[in-house]
Amino acid sequence: MRRLVVALLACAAVGVGVPPAAAQPTAWVSVGGQAALEQGRLGDVLGIGGNGLVGVGAHLWRLGPFLLGVDAEATAGRVTADLGPSDDKITVYRGRAGLRLTWWAEDEEPYWVPYARAGAVYRTDRGNLIKDDGFGWYVAGGVDYRLSDTWSIGPFAAYEGVSLSIRTETVLVGFALTFSF
Repeated sequence: MRRLVVALLACAAVGVGVPPAAAQPTAWVSVGGQAALEQGRLGDVLGIGGNGLVGVGAHLWRLGPFLLGVDAEATAGRVTADLGPSDDKITVYRGRAGLRLTWWAEDEEPYWVPYARAGAVYRTDRGNLIKDDGFGWYVAGGVDYRLSDTWSIGPFAAYEGVSLSIRTETVLVGFALTFSF
């Protein structure tokens, strides 16, 4: 079902989209941080940790009041996993790529700019006891507050499911500073 929705959005963007107006940002770079709550296949909390992030993206098409674009993000951070009799400090690396849908009416200059994101994620975990990697998916949303024409700041939340040696589900909340051009 998710693939069908993504395919329909892509077809609609190609068929009826137009490049975004010059007043709206067409590309961006973000830096920030996020906290992660990891859960395993039985709902056990595997750990809580923090990550730094760097993201890039570009708006490619206008669809009515929306801007549709692509984005990519890389994160790195540490989490402590409770493995029963012992703990393991794990470095977690994530790479995400997907689509971003931003609400920005054509003739407006809003201060608050909400967005939604979805796509694929690759994750690798490295610790003393754990060495694992896998693929999955994510959905996210947030809102940017425009400080100027080029700078914005705002909170976001994400959910991801990744198939490692066990299936993990992660809730991420964070804050990012974005430069648009």
